[in-house]
Amino acid sequence: MNKRYRNETNDLHDGAEFHCRHGMDSDWSIGPLHMHPHYEFFLFVQGNAQILIEDESFDAQPMDLFIYPPGVLHRALIKDHNVPYERAYCYITRKALADMSDDRFPMLQILESAMSRGDYSYHVDDENAGSLLRLLDEWIANASSEDPFSRSMNRCRINMISLITCKVVQRKDIITPRPPDRMSNIIRYINDHLLEPLPLESLAEQFYLSKYTLLHDFKSYANISVHQFILQKRILYAQELMRNGVKPGDAAGQSGFTDYAGFYRAFIRYNAVTPQAYYAGARLQTAASDSAR
Repeated sequence: MNKRYRNETNDLHDGAEFHCRHGMDSDWSIGPLHMHPHYEFFLFVQGNAQILIEDESFDAQPMDLFIYPPGVLHRALIKDHNVPYERAYCYITRKALADMSDDRFPMLQILESAMSRGDYSYHVDDENAGSLLRLLDEWIANASSEDPFSRSMNRCRINMISLITCKVVQRKDIITPRPPDRMSNIIRYINDHLLEPLPLESLAEQFYLSKYTLLHDFKSYANISVHQFILQKRILYAQELMRNGVKPGDAAGQSGFTDYAGFYRAFIRYNAVTPQAYYAGARLQTAASDSAR
């Protein structure tokens, strides 16, 4: 069992299409709002935690399932460190989900449809929760094996984890979020006005706060600054534009950046590649997908 959760933007390395973990901590270091380029199926096992997903928050109950799609900011806010925080989760790419899908049960389509509605959180019945946890632990136990049978079995386990997750999604036993608070409303306002200038002074005035209070309260809630949050959201939107064929220079202006130099520096900081390299890679992926159809 992994004893330390790592807050990495991309937790899949060396071309991996999926990976599982199971962690439990009594002294977990709270990570910031973050996002992945892949899906995360997150099963909350025990603890006293509030799950933050974009501008919504949820009081997590044992065996609740949270699905974080690519590009959606999320974090766990631990409310009581005297209670062990335990969770099990699976990272999986869109490509892997598409490859495991078929016409009778199109898993990627099922998930994408739910995510487009913002349905990220679900109650799970005991049988399916037990199956998910068992499959995750079995995958972890066999992850380091080089035996071809074990590797094939682990791919089957990922398929089963994805199938059960989609089955839970189809039942639509959705968790009701907490009533919006001030921080939720601030994040929602930023998302709604992302392509407009968002100086801190005017944002603070919008919510009748001092600039200091805004900076302090936002950092306490999200564990990143307001400026970092806005940059991440704008970079994410620029990536979407480039995947849809918009050139880097145009994507910079269309995603809320006032100058290309600032966009270039921020893009490299969050992606470790230049906008041009990302754009070229996205075009190659699109061409490969089109030729495979």
